[in-house]
Amino acid sequence: MSALLFILGLALSFGIGFLTFLSVQRAKLRAAEFEANDLIQDAKSEADSQAEHQKELAEELRAEMFERVKKDHDRLEQKNEQFEERIQDRQAAFQEQVSTREQLLRRKESVWQSRRSKLEREQSRVANIRTRWDSKHADYLNALKNQSKADETALKEQARLQLEQEAKHAGVRIGQEIEQNAQVQAEREARRILSLALNRFARPYCSERGIGNIQFPNPETKARVLEWQKVIEKVCGIDIVVNEEYQSASVMGFDPVRRELGRLLLEALVKQRQIDENRIQDMHQKIKAELFKKILVDGNRVAAELRINGMHESIRSMLGALRYRYSFAQNQYFHVAEVGWLCGLLSAELGLNVSDGRRSGVLHDIGKAMDHAKEGGHAVIGAEFIEQHGEAPQIVHAVKSHHYDEAPSSDLAFLTIAADAISGARPGARRSTVDSYTQKMADLEKIGSSFDGVNATYILSAGREVRVVVDGHKIDDHKALTLSKEIAQKIEEECNYPGLIKVTVLRETHAVEYAR
Repeated sequence: MSALLFILGLALSFGIGFLTFLSVQRAKLRAAEFEANDLIQDAKSEADSQAEHQKELAEELRAEMFERVKKDHDRLEQKNEQFEERIQDRQAAFQEQVSTREQLLRRKESVWQSRRSKLEREQSRVANIRTRWDSKHADYLNALKNQSKADETALKEQARLQLEQEAKHAGVRIGQEIEQNAQVQAEREARRILSLALNRFARPYCSERGIGNIQFPNPETKARVLEWQKVIEKVCGIDIVVNEEYQSASVMGFDPVRRELGRLLLEALVKQRQIDENRIQDMHQKIKAELFKKILVDGNRVAAELRINGMHESIRSMLGALRYRYSFAQNQYFHVAEVGWLCGLLSAELGLNVSDGRRSGVLHDIGKAMDHAKEGGHAVIGAEFIEQHGEAPQIVHAVKSHHYDEAPSSDLAFLTIAADAISGARPGARRSTVDSYTQKMADLEKIGSSFDGVNATYILSAGREVRVVVDGHKIDDHKALTLSKEIAQKIEEECNYPGLIKVTVLRETHAVEYAR
């Protein structure tokens, strides 16, 4: 009985425990389900939040990409507009250039047609004259045959000589008329082109006339600096000339760069309290380096001003050295720039290459930067120098022939000569010294008096006109015309001058008789 109760109690305990276990497990299951639902809800909320965030990022990215694409599109459109504007500008410039050249061509065709018609008229005139001469010749022979019984061959020879003399005088007269007409037309066209070029030319005027003197503030400074005069002269390769009356000094020397170097060194030493040989050497090296740098900068500046590309550095340095070179008191650095502009303008008016015109003009006097160190004329020296540094043959020829060291054979060479003469002949551009002026007058008088038949030579208008008086018995009208050309040619060959010199030949005939 007790065993049965025990078993029943045990079974009851097991059942209660089992039920308790089931209830606990069910509670855990419900708690797990609640927790799982919470996790699922949290996951869904987080997923929704992430999806919203990703959507916002996508929208921001899309807006950023859209803005970037829009900027690129706007930039490309702007570039496209600028490119189209440049194309339109170039087309307009090209059309303008074509129009200018067409106008020039039409003018040349008109001049050519005019000259051709004039030539045809002259040919017709000459043919008519020849016909009349032939008729006169025949009539003259017939008349002589009727009047004289002389040999026909002698009569023909006499008639031939007479007709030759008449033909020579008529030919000289016709030649003079043709030459005068051609000169009038050529001068009119040349004046028009020069007027257009000069009206388009505007450049600052250089008032410098040479390297200035060094002024000493007081006698003590002068004595302190000039104590080292020999050292300064040896270091710079120059001579120092002291003006005791005005408390100043000037620098002399053949090399213009050395003169400028000496002047700068003297100016720097004036400001120094203590001077010794080492200080002079150090200051010399420093000033020399700065001066050479400035020379190259000046050369680059004139090349950039004229828009000349591809010029060798040595050539640009020589152009900068012309800053300290003067000819007839005219600064050559400003002179070559003027000639470059003028030659380019003249080339543009005649339809030639403007770049070549500017290049030959700016390089024409480069030999003056080195003529103190080499023998020969500056035109030949400069031409050889630029040829060694890669300049084109037409530029070398224009530079070499601008003083007729070589016969000019191209339009560019003649334009360079013309531009050089314009720059040098401007009022006030150059000044002659008393010695050079006197020498010029003597040379012109000597040339005029060197021809046979000349009685007297007079120089007028400060050397702008040579008036020659000849013997009327030795020089006839035909020879007077030839003599004026020969004198002008000899002046061109032997004299160096800016502008024009007018040669006038006066033929005098004196008839003297005495009443008794």
